[in-house]
Amino acid sequence: MDITKLLLYVTISMTSSMTKGVSSIREQAKEYCLTETFSPQCSKNDVIVMESAIYGRMQIGKCITAKEIEGFEDDRRFLGCSVDVLSLLDKQCSGKTKCEIRIIDLSDEKPCFAGLKMHLEASYRCISVADETRNCAVKVSRTPTHIDISRNVCGTQSQPWTLEAPIGQKLVVSLVDLTPTESQNGNGNRCQRMGYIVDRAAGRNISICGVGSREKQLYASTGNAVEIVLDRHSESNKNQRNFPIFLSFEAVGCSDIVPSEDNWLKRRDDVIVIGCYSSRQSWQLNCINGKWVGAIGNCSKEMSKSEQMRDTDDESKLSEKAEVLAIVSICGFTLAICFIIVCIGALCLRRYYIQNKAKSDYRTLNYESDFGRSKELSGQKTSSAFPTHRTGDAVNGSLAHQLPSYSLYLGQDGVNIKDNHHGQTNP
Repeated sequence: MDITKLLLYVTISMTSSMTKGVSSIREQAKEYCLTETFSPQCSKNDVIVMESAIYGRMQIGKCITAKEIEGFEDDRRFLGCSVDVLSLLDKQCSGKTKCEIRIIDLSDEKPCFAGLKMHLEASYRCISVADETRNCAVKVSRTPTHIDISRNVCGTQSQPWTLEAPIGQKLVVSLVDLTPTESQNGNGNRCQRMGYIVDRAAGRNISICGVGSREKQLYASTGNAVEIVLDRHSESNKNQRNFPIFLSFEAVGCSDIVPSEDNWLKRRDDVIVIGCYSSRQSWQLNCINGKWVGAIGNCSKEMSKSEQMRDTDDESKLSEKAEVLAIVSICGFTLAICFIIVCIGALCLRRYYIQNKAKSDYRTLNYESDFGRSKELSGQKTSSAFPTHRTGDAVNGSLAHQLPSYSLYLGQDGVNIKDNHHGQTNP
């Protein structure tokens, strides 16, 4: 499957999402005159949910002509008088595939002057209901699916309802409670628990409560699947014999796209990035109203798996070489620093040696000068006893042998000179 087929897949997904249409079939409000019959009907596996039902003399139209109310247009007892009969029609039609109600049978309701002809204005929709006799696991799509919580097969702890959407999408759970508001007023705003939702992805349970609202959203899942466990003994379920209650499930968001073996894909929330293994090309898609929107191009080159593996190996080798080069560079730098330190140390030692040698030569010269002065004091010539020594003078080997050896020390009578050769001491 190449990138072109992937683009086709995205296009088909978008088209199929668009062709699903609205969540349910809705009928516009229509007028039914006194002699007519209101007979809504839905297809198999669908049931009726009444949207509105008003009985009386609402307006001029199909059942009331302008001539009938001539002279009484502003009298609310002749035109504009009505009563809400939604709960009555809920009881007889909602939750069923079809029903029939003769308008004349509603004559007990008297919102207007007695003797006036009245009519019904009503609307309804058909909703899809899961068949629990087949399976308790339901695949949820963008078209809402409903379950009737009054049924007794699915919804137990041992056999809960399992609702699952395509991977990447989330589930929105809503409650459709057709119980009349006046029947719920006794409980105030107290939660009338009907069961709970199990969201394993989030690790939590959410109570299913009816608080007087006819239709409301209960929960949006974290993952793409939830379970439903129903309470068969709740007060709300006891009222279901006359008024049905449904749970509605709808998949929202965009499902994951499966990439081909030659492409990579990364998704973050409602954004997908698709790229090519063979190049640095990549494209971005955004999830808008349940559809992936964005342009995808073609990869410049097809690469086999072996080529992809070879490229991966090359990248690994390059990485290893870079690491070795870095280590060698560090070692070379360390050795260079060590060499510089050794050189500096050698130079310091050499300087220290030269300075010490100069001080030693200076002390020797001072000693010879003092010794010469002491010989002059004794009446002898220093030059006859000792040759004058200067740094760098050469002395004949035979002459050095003939020179006497003396020792100089301080005695009680002053400075004494000892002839080491003859053992004589001269003051």
